[in-house]
Amino acid sequence: MDMEKGAYIFYSQVLARYREQEFARFIDLLARAEEGHARLIYHYYQQEYPQAEPFDTLYDSLPGEVLEGGRTVQAMQKFLDGEHDDPCLDIVEMAIAIEYAAYDLYRNMADYFADGPMEESFLAIAQAEKEHMRIASEALAFCHS
Repeated sequence: MDMEKGAYIFYSQVLARYREQEFARFIDLLARAEEGHARLIYHYYQQEYPQAEPFDTLYDSLPGEVLEGGRTVQAMQKFLDGEHDDPCLDIVEMAIAIEYAAYDLYRNMADYFADGPMEESFLAIAQAEKEHMRIASEALAFCHS
């Protein structure tokens, strides 16, 4: 859930800077999807820990310092602050890399939990991450390089 929040924070930072750009609507979809994934993970978490605090309380308490794939939000902030010949292309390519890393993470988690109750859950999230890659790829059409 914390990594999903990290991705949400990054996408929110992108939106704060580029909301008026055409590619931003795809980034907005990705940001909303990250919170959705956190809710899905929470659903599985709550099955194991029924006494868990409510989602909003838990999610709000998470620092979200790391994204899937191991990049830190701080490093992603430096990326956004850097020079970009084509911000759209650079950001969308980064989004694709983030979503691919997320897919790889959840696919590996499914393999790790093979034949267990969590395998199907991780496979479902991995499939959703593939959809995120597709969404990010569609944004490439709005980049001008």
